[in-house]
Amino acid sequence: MTEFRYLFLFFFTWLSIGCSAIGKEDPTPTPTLAPATPVPTQISSNNMAVILVSEGQFLNAHLEPNEESAVVETLPATAIQIPRTGQEESETEVLWAEVQASTTEASWVHAHYLTEYVPPADFCLDSRVQLLLDNLKFALESDDEALFASLVSPAHGLDLRYYRYGTLANYTREEAEWAFSSEYTLNWGHEPGSGDEKIGTFSEIPLPMLKEVFSANYVLYCNDPGTAATFAPEPWPYEYTNINYYQVFKPGTEEYANMDWRSWLVGIEYVEGEPYLFALILFQWTP
Repeated sequence: MTEFRYLFLFFFTWLSIGCSAIGKEDPTPTPTLAPATPVPTQISSNNMAVILVSEGQFLNAHLEPNEESAVVETLPATAIQIPRTGQEESETEVLWAEVQASTTEASWVHAHYLTEYVPPADFCLDSRVQLLLDNLKFALESDDEALFASLVSPAHGLDLRYYRYGTLANYTREEAEWAFSSEYTLNWGHEPGSGDEKIGTFSEIPLPMLKEVFSANYVLYCNDPGTAATFAPEPWPYEYTNINYYQVFKPGTEEYANMDWRSWLVGIEYVEGEPYLFALILFQWTP
């Protein structure tokens, strides 16, 4: 099975979750920012943004909290600053959130496709994200599964890709508690050069590369994919447009003319105003 098939299966499963919740729209460009030095800042959790909706699609807002009710409005895949009322309803294991998407009336959307909106400039100035990355570094170096799990988003879990277009593995907080010691093997995708399948456990495949980068003298870039942009047409997935991220970049060595670099893009989601791990995507050059 090729990595493209894995990618297709992921999108098929993901889109089927909210079949009537998503439609079509014109694509909107993704904003980027230059690196910034973290300083204390306050993050509001009053407004929401759309996530996990692919390019060319949109999120349906319903009159009532169910898929059968009338669609009163459609939200673009990159919609931001959507006020929430605080009301939530569960219907057939689906959580619905009431939002004030327009000035006319409140409506209901599938909560899976919402996240707390944080302006990119505010994100890059939030010193708590640096603390989160420091805690991630400590958890990796000490094999502390409990600490690692506590950093994972309680809303959407952690999306991990060893290759940008390889297998997507999502870890809930509960699953993250045994990720380091699990013997479950996964086909992470095909190596870009050889085409060989990368099969192994979390501790055998992504964990060593996470440790290598976070144990190094890395450099941080806020909402900037840097070198990764030359290795993928869309290094930060479109469906993550409203998720801010850091590039954690480990420079190469003189032995290989600085080409043996490693880079993790680390997506951060805010839940009740607090930052958590949302996504990890690896980019690398192997001599």
